[in-house]
Amino acid sequence: MNFKYKARSADGKIVEGLLSASNQEGAVSVIRQRGLFPIKIEQSASSSGAEGSLLDKMKKMGSVPLRDKVIFFRQLSAMINAGVTLGNALDILSGQTKNLRLAEAIQQVKLRVDSGLSFSGAMKTRSEFTTLMVAMVAAGEEGGVLDKSIERLATFLDKQDELRRKVISAVTYPSVVILFAFVILYILVTVVMPRFSQVFKGLNVELPRLTVAVFDFSNWMANYWYIPAVGFLLFLITIVWMNGNKATRPALDRAKIHLPMVGDIIFKGIMARSNRTLSSLVEAGVPILRALDMTAEVSDNAVISDGYALLRDSARKGGSLGDTAKNIKVFPVMIAHMMKVGEETGRLEEMLAKVADWFETELEEKIKRLTSILEPMLIIFVGGIVALVALAIFTPIVTAIQAMM
Repeated sequence: MNFKYKARSADGKIVEGLLSASNQEGAVSVIRQRGLFPIKIEQSASSSGAEGSLLDKMKKMGSVPLRDKVIFFRQLSAMINAGVTLGNALDILSGQTKNLRLAEAIQQVKLRVDSGLSFSGAMKTRSEFTTLMVAMVAAGEEGGVLDKSIERLATFLDKQDELRRKVISAVTYPSVVILFAFVILYILVTVVMPRFSQVFKGLNVELPRLTVAVFDFSNWMANYWYIPAVGFLLFLITIVWMNGNKATRPALDRAKIHLPMVGDIIFKGIMARSNRTLSSLVEAGVPILRALDMTAEVSDNAVISDGYALLRDSARKGGSLGDTAKNIKVFPVMIAHMMKVGEETGRLEEMLAKVADWFETELEEKIKRLTSILEPMLIIFVGGIVALVALAIFTPIVTAIQAMM
């Protein structure tokens, strides 16, 4: 059970916090072992039988947005730098954080820190904090620069969130337009066209081939609409299965980065994220082999992950990262060159950060160019569908009017 307590220290200061104990007597014992004199102890709301409302439970489900983690680590760094103890800082932030799942995670981390566990060790017990976050915090603890390490982590996560937002904002517009176009097409084909088909049958007018083809397609879609729906669903299931299968994942990941138009965007996004990760880990003091391992995980692409695994194996044998990267096709020549320069000058993290900046700039420009190309293409696509349907409907109408005249 969790208990809230208020106690007085030996020098007369009032201390408040949370701790975990089997009962109230155990909580009193823990407080006294810390050299404090308990004033008030009460069971926290999170330990009560109801454990909050159903709405609170639902809010604690799901994932924690990256933006919330950025704010948490940035505020924590500022507090530690200002002289606030880690325990008090975590206690304050657990009450200020709006995301209930993250607030609960911070609270549990604080309890474990109070029980004697290191901050990184306590973070490791919660799934909300990734291996990369734990490693960067651990490096800061070992180097005695926890506040700087946490600030560096916040900056890194902020960059990752900014990159993700750019990609999402670029994809949103064409996705909405394409979805809207298919909804309109579906309504035209399955609702509007069959009614016109019945009207023209009653007029006994010879229909043009285009009109006959459009009507046949609309009748087929009206009767067998589930076939393309099932086909699309099976396609999605196949993609998900291939993505989760170790045997087929490399082939799918290789296909992703070679897709027309979007493949280069995917590749540049992965390069920006992975180089930024490696730079931040090296700067934080994480051993290079461990840093390369975590970078391979962050890349989220089997082909590029294998490339970083080869770099790790070479580094383990004492080989140069730059020389090894030259012989790995997945890495552009620029990355190999910058790694080489970074190793020779002792500024590897700085060179990797510059590579990440370059890829992010290229990614932004690529997205802008793609968006500017997609806009007229989508307008032409939607306009073409409408024109085709209008031509199929109005051609026989004009023909019928001319015949009557």
